[in-house]
Formats: sequence, C-alpha cells, structure tokens
Amino acid sequence: MDAVALMGSLAACAAMVGAAALTAWRVDAASRRGGDADDSFWLAFGGVVVVVGAGVVAGALGAAWLALAVGITSSAAAVAWTVGRHEQRRRRAEEASRAAVREDLQRRHDDVLRRWADYEVDPGKAIHYPGMHEPGNPAVRPVVQAVRAAGSARDAVTASPDDETGKARYAVAVARLEQTFEAAERDLGALEARRPGRHRATPGRP
Repeated sequence: MDAVALMGSLAACAAMVGAAALTAWRVDAASRRGGDADDSFWLAFGGVVVVVGAGVVAGALGAAWLALAVGITSSAAAVAWTVGRHEQRRRRAEEASRAAVREDLQRRHDDVLRRWADYEVDPGKAIHYPGMHEPGNPAVRPVVQAVRAAGSARDAVTASPDDETGKARYAVAVARLEQTFEAAERDLGALEARRPGRHRATPGRP
C-alpha cells in the first residue's frame, strides 16, 4: 500500500468514526426532544450508509481489515453510548416520578397533622371542639392510631426510598389517616363548621 492509499484509508476510517459519533449524537438529541421511533430509525440508517460507504472506500484502497475493525468498533461504541444515555434519562425520569409521589404523600400527611394541631393551638377551635385532642374519645381514637401508622410508614419510606412496598404501605396509611380524621371532624361537628357557607354554632345557643 503506497502513501496515498494509506492516507486515503486513514481518512476513510476517520470519516467512519466521525459518522458513527455524529449519528449517535443526533439520535440522542432526537430522543431528548421526544422524537418518535421513525426519526431515530432514519437517523441511524443514514449514519450506517455513511459508515458503510466510507468502509467500502477504505477497503478499495487496500485496508479492508482495518476498515472492518474501525467500522465495527465505532458503531458498537455509538450504539452503547446512545443506549446508555437513554437508560440514564429513563432512570432519572423514574426517580423524579417516585420523588413526586413521595412528596405528595408527605404533603397530604403534613396537611392532616397541621389541621389536627389547629384544634389545639387555635383557642376558638380548642374551646368549641375539645374532643379533637382527647385520645379516649371514640371518634378520635382511630385518628391517633392512624397518625402512628402513617408516621411509622413515613419513617420506613425515608429510610428506604426505593422500596415500592413501603411506599404502597405509606400511601394506604395516609389515605386511612385522611379518612379517619374527616370522620372525627364529622362526628364532632367540626367538619360542617369549616365548610364554606357554614357558621359554627356557639355551644348553648340554638
């Protein structure tokens, strides 16, 4: 192989590497934009055509084995990089989704605890509905149990945020807490009093 053929072969191999890299970048960009499978297919097909074409040129110049090795290596590296990027985005999306669900459960949990605490720290509520903080009250006893269960479930999720079973238990516990708290408010007359358009009656008056 003379110097001209060698330089031509090396240039063709460089073109193969560049085409594979550019194709991987374009396919990844299309995936980031939310392009469909057809977009990725045609981008990949175009890249393959360029790589094969450059390989044919290199082979015609007497570097067939070099062209084959470069083509396979560069193409495999491009595919691995593209798949890795896609998996990375998928994992990030799943983690963001799990975090959003967990944050929503914690927000609902905290909302019930705040509303319950209002019956103790708000003087008006404390006077009109003293039973809301009496653990022995039959209407409040399920709330106390639900608060403990939700707290334990929350601690478990905090310790193991990737535990789907624990997250499911926490979701059930929060839903149960909301239900029992609303039932207690309804039984003690507080639910009707805090609804829009309702006026809380003063004890002792009709």
